Amino acid sequence: MDIYNDTVKGLVLNPEFRKWVLNPNPERNNTWKHYLSTNPTSVKDVELARELILELFSNQFPLQDKEYKEIWDHIETKTTKEDQQKQFAKVVPIRQGMVQEKPTSTQDSFQIGYFWRIASILLLALGVGFFASRYTLPEPTVEIPQPVKKVVFNNPPGVKSSISLADGTRVMLNAGSSLSYEESRFKAVRDVFLEGEAFFEVAHDPGRPFTVNAGGVNTTALGTSFNIMAYKDEKQMVSLVTGKVSIALPNSKKEEILLAPKEAISISPDKMLVSRTKFDEDAILAWTRKTIVFEDTKLVEAIRALENWYGVRFHFQNQPKPGKRLSGKFHNETLENVLEGLSYTAGLDFRIEKDQVNITFN
Repeated sequence: MDIYNDTVKGLVLNPEFRKWVLNPNPERNNTWKHYLSTNPTSVKDVELARELILELFSNQFPLQDKEYKEIWDHIETKTTKEDQQKQFAKVVPIRQGMVQEKPTSTQDSFQIGYFWRIASILLLALGVGFFASRYTLPEPTVEIPQPVKKVVFNNPPGVKSSISLADGTRVMLNAGSSLSYEESRFKAVRDVFLEGEAFFEVAHDPGRPFTVNAGGVNTTALGTSFNIMAYKDEKQMVSLVTGKVSIALPNSKKEEILLAPKEAISISPDKMLVSRTKFDEDAILAWTRKTIVFEDTKLVEAIRALENWYGVRFHFQNQPKPGKRLSGKFHNETLENVLEGLSYTAGLDFRIEKDQVNITFN
């Protein structure tokens, strides 16, 4: 059956509509919210059908689709002639024993009278005992899920930033990187998501471990400092400066990896190869000190670092020799000076045009 039937009868007979009214959940809420937004003229029909179901139907007395159909056919037979003749409606509140008479317009009279006549017939069809039990049931409510508020720090290429989180943790976020977390969740569970590179100085809080999720790899600490480099499609590195951290790999049945100070772990892009090494703190944290360090660095990684650092795009006029790597150390230098220094060791010519860099390999 098409769930988008915009008549009261169609809605009451619709199993999906009844499920939504009596047993709402986020998926059903979204379905009928979308229906109402695309069919605004059906709001009154939906409200009327919903009121009928809430007043007279209950999961405590489930009906089959055939029974709904038989009841509705009975309603149509009883009400068709009367609906064409009424000019005044006698309103009988279903939860009071009083009768109140007031003049209304023809359209209002039809809608109000139609509703209560249907209710009366359904009441007779289902039995007085069913109606009495209605008051022992809680009123179904439609809970619309609230959107999750995310806090996002996003550094474009050429921009680095220093961030203080709500718990006192300090983060240096590298260029071309982003850090995010759910605001309400962070108060109870300190977990953040990283894309790119960042250095963390975690505020000590034994009751709330601090976890960084970077490409599915979780690094957890209590109070410590460490650097994570996790650019897309590149090897990931977690380098511990002080304290202790545990590292959990995605879909791994192995125990978590524990690092000691001055240890680093290198993880291949496919998360299959893992190696533990010592590291040079000056080299790992050079970016936090306005220094670029290339130590036999793959060309693709060096170019990505320069694009993020200076906010430019590189274009190769020809292909370099396979396996080309770059080495060099540059402190607070201009892009032109960096490329000038690399041109001798890497065998390349360059031309800078605003935010575009053209490279030709010798």
